[in-house]
Amino acid sequence: MQAYVPLQTGDPERVGPYRIVARLGSGGMGRVYLAGSPGGRAAAVKVVHEDLAEDPAFRRRFGREVAAAQRVAGPFTAPVVDADPDADLPWLATAFVPGVALGTAVAAHGVWPERSVRALGSGLAEALDAIHRADVVHRDLKPSNVLLAPDGPRVIDFGISVAADDTKLTTTGAVVGSPGYLPPEQLVGREVGPPGDVFALGALLAYAATGTGPFGGGPAHGVNYRVVHEDPDLERVPDGLAEVVARCLAKDPRQRPEVAELVGELGRWEAADGTRGTFTAGMWLPAPVAADVAALGVEPLPQAPAQATAAPPADADLPTVTVGPAPTAVATARLGTQPTGPSSDARSRGATRRRTAVLAAAGAFVVLAVVAGLLLPRAFSGSSGRGNGTESSGRPTAAAKQLAVREQWSSDQDLWQPVLADGKVVGKGKDDLLHAVDAESGDAVWTYPDPSASSLEGVSDGVVVATGGEKGTIRGIALDGGKQVWSVPAEAHTAPGTTFHLYLRVLVADGTVYVNAMYDLPEGSERSGRYAVSALDVATGRLKWTRPVEYGLSHALAVEDGVLYGGMWEEGGTFFYALDAETGEQRWRYRASQEIGGGATAIKVAGDTVYFGAERGVLHAVDARRGTRLWTYEPDVEVRDWLEPLVVTDGMVLGCTGENNGSVSGSGDVHAVAAATGRPLWSAHTGTEPELHGLLDGSVLFSTEAGTLHTADARTGESAAQVRLSSGDPDVAAAGDDDRVYFDGGDGRLHAGRISLTDR
Repeated sequence: MQAYVPLQTGDPERVGPYRIVARLGSGGMGRVYLAGSPGGRAAAVKVVHEDLAEDPAFRRRFGREVAAAQRVAGPFTAPVVDADPDADLPWLATAFVPGVALGTAVAAHGVWPERSVRALGSGLAEALDAIHRADVVHRDLKPSNVLLAPDGPRVIDFGISVAADDTKLTTTGAVVGSPGYLPPEQLVGREVGPPGDVFALGALLAYAATGTGPFGGGPAHGVNYRVVHEDPDLERVPDGLAEVVARCLAKDPRQRPEVAELVGELGRWEAADGTRGTFTAGMWLPAPVAADVAALGVEPLPQAPAQATAAPPADADLPTVTVGPAPTAVATARLGTQPTGPSSDARSRGATRRRTAVLAAAGAFVVLAVVAGLLLPRAFSGSSGRGNGTESSGRPTAAAKQLAVREQWSSDQDLWQPVLADGKVVGKGKDDLLHAVDAESGDAVWTYPDPSASSLEGVSDGVVVATGGEKGTIRGIALDGGKQVWSVPAEAHTAPGTTFHLYLRVLVADGTVYVNAMYDLPEGSERSGRYAVSALDVATGRLKWTRPVEYGLSHALAVEDGVLYGGMWEEGGTFFYALDAETGEQRWRYRASQEIGGGATAIKVAGDTVYFGAERGVLHAVDARRGTRLWTYEPDVEVRDWLEPLVVTDGMVLGCTGENNGSVSGSGDVHAVAAATGRPLWSAHTGTEPELHGLLDGSVLFSTEAGTLHTADARTGESAAQVRLSSGDPDVAAAGDDDRVYFDGGDGRLHAGRISLTDR
């Protein structure tokens, strides 16, 4: 849902000639505001982050991008209407489109009929035609960058688009974009032109028609692999669209249709009122989406506050603040109730980070308030709160409690997926370098200066393990001091006759680095690649063992009591396995399915049972000693990939389902299942995809991609306690030990806070 929220301390009152009235969101380049032009028209004003504004190279690139974007003019684009690349903080203004994002609409209301998909495609093709005629390539066409208006779709966000003749400005080897919508030529490092946008258009049409991308969900690297090497899954695309979508998704960009051809081919559609090829009064949209879009027209724009509320002094002794029932955010779109029955696989999440923004000025000692239904229409929908028939018989339920996060400090670093180890928080900063800060104060401890080791994989036995670079080098870095201990190239675990391609998963645990990797075979081979799981000593980087796998490896790995658990595809189906963690010898192999696909996405070992959550929705309980099936559970939900982590406690398995790959528009569910039998206890639907963080005082603690931290009573699923950590897109990045949470504040700083759950 697109929403604007009130201005906060530090937000500008004016940007150029524009009066700033509210926040719309933020991203990697800057913060976006809702603004009024001197003549009273609404505009979306993007202001560049201060650290980027200080980079002369970025300023030059930004100026070129603005000049390119200003050349774009078409009825299905949000035009750039003004800009000042030379301002202290460069900015650009686009026409404001009060629309619902395509991904949000599909997540809320399910798949679209063929006529609506055709209409969507014709509008997007015309938008791309306008963009390409201006010698611009969008490069990031995805569901969240398509807004739906009554008179047709709008393509937005040229923030990472550059003129076609300026592609040299893109960082060498960088892959910019969203999994499933990136064309194969971009993933293999070749030149990307207008045909790349045609590929993304084909993926968008498949998404609208089926509810999921044509290359499935799962981790981003798995989706990218399928984009390059496998055919799209168009089985559920209507027959009348399958052929044109398949041509758009051709591996060879020369075989994809021109956008002008697509405008004519897709323009033969008929609206709900019988008019042909005419975008009028929302009649091109599915009825429930049209109703949501129409609601935008009656929402008044907010008025800017006379004066922003000042932040309290850092040493103020603040009580916990409880916000009343009225929401502090004004939604510009009120979507209908989330579907309770099967509708669509809404979206996916993969290797993308989850981030969150705080609600106060950076560095202030603040208390984040508990809100019941702060931004989401409801934290959950449906009546699944008491699925096991039990009632509270003692302490208050989650619904009778109050959740708060008291911030302790904020650091100058903005760390991606921070890891807490031995009193330090380690993560990748916005400068693409690894940093460590003190967990108690947030003070900087060290910086590892090599950007080729920017992917933090984990910490074990005082060694930080990081990967990066095209050659797959793995490095061990001392947690104390940040100095390199060892460095091992991928050749150490690459089989003869193959070359390293990518890491599917790196797990650091029990003094060992376990890697699931894919390797390329020589040109002309029957298959494009092969796989192996390997183990390296965390102290020295020495290879302990490697075990080849013919057809494929799942993303998830877990190690417990000297046994490594994972998933693989082999001849005969999809399997879960147990290997001796010291030798790599197989202890058992469990067939999860006779079909290839649906591998492990989340694994948890508890006692003598290992629980495997699979990509296609089945949760398996397997005897950890013998590899025999104990039970399986398949939730009656549409978006069903099990997400890490799974939590086992008090006779229950707790887990979340969503789609697991990286776009920003899906819903999900939280589940509780009896650990001994697989009997469902309760499920709760969330408006955006959830991430489980563990337990707090008998309550399940999880966050959603609406930037909100929630609790649910572990026995019943009942919930009304939540605290808003973000005003926009980013989400909670990491939870630390016990009641401490570390999260990216969305303001260029890492924040630490204490969570409390108290009786009301």
